[in-house]
Amino acid sequence: MSDEVHLTNLEEFVKLMMQWTLRAEERMDELRAAQAESEARIAALADAQIKTESVVASLGERMSELAAAQTHTEQRLDALIDIVREMRGGNPPTS
Repeated sequence: MSDEVHLTNLEEFVKLMMQWTLRAEERMDELRAAQAESEARIAALADAQIKTESVVASLGERMSELAAAQTHTEQRLDALIDIVREMRGGNPPTS
C-alpha cells in the first residue's frame, strides 16, 4: 500500500472514531438526564412517603380517639338502659 492509501485509511479510521466518540457522548448525556429524572422521582416518592406516614399516624391517633368515644358512648347507653329498667321495675318490656 502506498502512503496515500495509508493516510486515507487513517483518516477514515479517525472519522469513524470521532463518530463513535460523539455517539458515546450523546448516550452519556441521555444517561445523565435519565439519572437526574430518576433521582427527582425518587425524591418525590420519598416526600410522598413521609407525608403518607404522617397521615397514617394522624389517622391512628384519630381512630384511638374514636374508639375511646365509642367506649364512653356505650357506657352511657348502658347506664341509660339501667335507668329505664329501674323505672320499669326491672321488668322486661312488653309488646
